[in-house]
Amino acid sequence: MRNILILCAAVLVAGGAALVWHLTRPEHFGAPFAGAPKAAIKELLEKPEAHLGREVTVEGAIIRQCPATGCWLYLKDASGGEVRVEMSNLAPTFPQRSGRKAIVEGRLRKKGDSYEVETKAVEFK
Repeated sequence: MRNILILCAAVLVAGGAALVWHLTRPEHFGAPFAGAPKAAIKELLEKPEAHLGREVTVEGAIIRQCPATGCWLYLKDASGGEVRVEMSNLAPTFPQRSGRKAIVEGRLRKKGDSYEVETKAVEFK
């Protein structure tokens, strides 16, 4: 009986540890990060010609995300800048992560009257 209780406790502890690990690890989609230079979102939007067509890394809070498939989102960072991130080239659907942090690596491109980052890699924290 004692051995059964010890075994049950061990299974419970292992299951709890696995659950905590799964819920707290970052989720990565796309290629591994290649080390593109970090840029503040406000800088990208104020001086886009310096970054247009180049690889950049941006980090911020997800303030909006495509409600249907999660294929795009808007990031806002500490600089106060807000940029659209297009992710449909990575996967057909993404989990909803509004309010969480994300690191995005991709190429800045012009879309209509504004700019967006076409994603190569994204990590949700």
